[in-house]
Amino acid sequence: MLDNSYKLLIGTYSHMDALAHQPYAPVRGQGIYSMTLNQDLSLHHNGTTNSMNPAVLIPHPDNKHVYAILETIQDEGTIERYSVDSNANLKLEDSFKASGRSTCYLALSPDQDCAIVINYWDAIVDVCLVDRNGQLAAPHQSFKQFHRATDDWRQVTDREDHWGNRQVGPHAHCAHFWNDWVFIPDLGENAIFQYRYDSESKTISEEVHIEFEPGSGPRHMEMHPTLDICYVSNELFNTVCVARLDASEPDMLKPRLVPFQYESTVDDREKTSYVSEIKLSPDARFLYVSNRGDDSIATFKVNADGSLERTGLTSTGGKFPRHFSITPCGKAVIACNQDSGNVRVFNRDISSGELTPSDSSFDVPAPCYVRFLPV
Repeated sequence: MLDNSYKLLIGTYSHMDALAHQPYAPVRGQGIYSMTLNQDLSLHHNGTTNSMNPAVLIPHPDNKHVYAILETIQDEGTIERYSVDSNANLKLEDSFKASGRSTCYLALSPDQDCAIVINYWDAIVDVCLVDRNGQLAAPHQSFKQFHRATDDWRQVTDREDHWGNRQVGPHAHCAHFWNDWVFIPDLGENAIFQYRYDSESKTISEEVHIEFEPGSGPRHMEMHPTLDICYVSNELFNTVCVARLDASEPDMLKPRLVPFQYESTVDDREKTSYVSEIKLSPDARFLYVSNRGDDSIATFKVNADGSLERTGLTSTGGKFPRHFSITPCGKAVIACNQDSGNVRVFNRDISSGELTPSDSSFDVPAPCYVRFLPV
């Protein structure tokens, strides 16, 4: 039993030919599915909002709005801003046009007055102002992220080219503010780019790039809430990197992120699989990573120094778990099995971190993202 029932949103792929990758879901989605996870772990569908490939859903801190990032390589990306009611039903308020394609991430500044928008396909980073209601202004800073010489990389031309050549050019994946800095992992460049954030001008300036193992493909990050530690998922190597964060001598130019541990997210390193989501439990005692191909969620114990010890590997009961989310109380996990068209609910033991499948599953076509809304 959960402590409460929870409202949640599930994004689905509705236009698969517009994506940088090739989903194999049998039925296409219709947009954003508003749902309730009840205390007995049953799921109830409240309604659907039509939207094209809402691949990422990010609630605004005001708890009244949510951003839906629409994924496409056929045109510059769009971010829709919705108001959300008590049943998780959505009303479109406005939309933002990004400068690049396959838009995949939005990070709000600590003061919530600036946003960084990441465009995966062409590694274009947009910086824009944000008003008190979360509306995004047109970008006032926009640039392509790369560190190789201009003639040492190329832009992939279509998704078949991309799938076979994912590191011939840059592919920015997400952004995270930390103290005076912003970190942006880049799967194509095998690096995390470190920027200095100017809260007065609302701009970022590149300082250093932190190279990862060649071929590893850094994807997403998770910041520990109390330790100067972060976790980086490496999509192509199926590993998690643990890194120390260094805020000392803030005026000095030096890497602020220092990797010190790599742990595998799968048992069979020869099997074709790709890391996707990475997430800490609400109490930060455990870390979870989903594996697309291995079709599993890896469980790691977080030690006192922030290092990791893998303690479990749980089947998601479906194919290609692109995303998952943990309930605010920490007692359940929902996994989106993209290619089998279902979401699966798992019981989570708060003490051990162990995941066990419940009897609760719900058919959702081509699910790609799940997000619980604030209680």
